[in-house]
Amino acid sequence: MSGMTNATESTCELAQWVLAEIEKRRRIGEPVKAMVCGIGAEKQALRMAEAGARVLLLSDRPAPPHVDIAQLPAAGVADPQAPLPLEPFDLILDQRTLCALRYDEARQALRRRMTRLRIGGKLFLSLYGIHSELGDHYADGGKLVGERFAPVAPALAERYGLAGPVCLYSERNLFSLLMEAGGAVIKTSTSALGHVRGVAARV
Repeated sequence: MSGMTNATESTCELAQWVLAEIEKRRRIGEPVKAMVCGIGAEKQALRMAEAGARVLLLSDRPAPPHVDIAQLPAAGVADPQAPLPLEPFDLILDQRTLCALRYDEARQALRRRMTRLRIGGKLFLSLYGIHSELGDHYADGGKLVGERFAPVAPALAERYGLAGPVCLYSERNLFSLLMEAGGAVIKTSTSALGHVRGVAARV
């Protein structure tokens, strides 16, 4: 797999966690409503719909043709009080969108995401890692996560499509973010490439 593909596609393990959760819920006869946004959202929305979920895709790109996929523009959740189609959700998949925000802003955005879940619903989150190649020559690498917000190296910014400053995370930072947003953390992990992902439930 090329570096470009690694940079622009969704986190494979996290995607598999989501599909396994849909399968588990469908196996016991539960309907599944899901929201998906971020890197690879269009492909993942189709996989989730084919697995039996009704999916709301937040994306400016065309939605895959499927009867169980609805779509809003990526800015469709700008109003945190506005209800969304299919809400409350059983699952939310967010692939690396929060890295474009400062830590405190990401925490607030994640807290709003959590309120869109039904009780017992799960949020699946991936973030760019401080211990990935993006952390090389990252100006804020020595700062605490709450103070990090800087551009990555120009060549990497072009490859990853990162036009502005980002906040990079360790797995411990991700765990703290999920907890501070009100989630009950189920698991976290770090990919071979150094990016981080985790799952938290609304309780």
